[in-house]
Amino acid sequence: MQNKVLKSPNKFYLYRVRFLQKYTGFFRNIRFLHFIYNLFHHKGLQHNIHLYPYYEIKKSVYSSISHRDFKHKKAKPPWLDTIVSEKDILNHPLFCHLPKPIEEQMIHWNKNGFLVWNNFLDDQTVDAINKDIDSLLKANTVDYNYTGRKIFNAYKQSAVIRNIITDKRLMELFCLILDKKVLPFQTINFLKGSEQSAHSDSIHMSTFPQGFMIAAWFALEDVSIEQGPLSYYPGSQLLPYITNEDYDYEGNSFMVDGNANKKFEEKIQSEINENDLHKEIFTAKKGDVFIWHANLIHGGEPLLNQALTRKSMVVHYFAEGVICYHEISERPAIFDTELVGEIRDEFYKGETNLLDFR
Repeated sequence: MQNKVLKSPNKFYLYRVRFLQKYTGFFRNIRFLHFIYNLFHHKGLQHNIHLYPYYEIKKSVYSSISHRDFKHKKAKPPWLDTIVSEKDILNHPLFCHLPKPIEEQMIHWNKNGFLVWNNFLDDQTVDAINKDIDSLLKANTVDYNYTGRKIFNAYKQSAVIRNIITDKRLMELFCLILDKKVLPFQTINFLKGSEQSAHSDSIHMSTFPQGFMIAAWFALEDVSIEQGPLSYYPGSQLLPYITNEDYDYEGNSFMVDGNANKKFEEKIQSEINENDLHKEIFTAKKGDVFIWHANLIHGGEPLLNQALTRKSMVVHYFAEGVICYHEISERPAIFDTELVGEIRDEFYKGETNLLDFR
């Protein structure tokens, strides 16, 4: 994609977004307010007007949505999730066009649920990202959300980040893995380690059919064990997807469960213990990218040295042609129509060759 001249954000918009990101109280859990919010962001939900009838979902695109709306509906998962033989992957016509290190890891995607692309970003690009984040924070153009660790959607103010999340190499790889066109949904930047408990993104970034989300974690500096590195559980994506039905979810017709995230993480820990899952730690080098399956369990290790940073960025991608939502809050996913329009116009209109991974 070409470099874009990004518009300066409206100050009122920034204050509103900042309040919504930081506020964690009672009003955040009221379904009617979710409905009103969705109405104000109707453009980002227009794709569902055609998808809901296709999947026989008989409700407003502005209403709450959850796994309950898909009960007894059958749909095919991503093709790699159904493969049990390496020969099926080796014989895929696109396989031989992957970079050699990625080609070797793709054979084990179904088994492991992740792959690592070393040195994906050069030092100059990483330094440009870090410089942009520092400048945006100083200018109060972006801010941390209620966790005090996460900076959401800096791509809206950073042309460097915007170009990276639409990098041809990533987009084509993800199209191959999911066998559909993909769209970046959000970015999250960190200066410190998240120290987040083990979890699966599938309850936060949910799809029907299941599995049509993929994530990329970019190391924006070398990461040691003292900095709270990323941790993950190989093969955990093979476990059944957890929904709000699988733990003590206390939402009702008027409210969602404000304690759902804590309960979900407790459920994940019980799954780890019951299935005797083995944790691995990713001590990345600057520029490395860790790519994971929608259902892979992962988290952030404790920050052993509080003086150290762990600069990184996560990008979540959804596939096109599936229903995207947030199971944990039972809300539809609202897309950035400007970004989607750019990608459709510039990436998916003849500018890409799916056989060219150079």
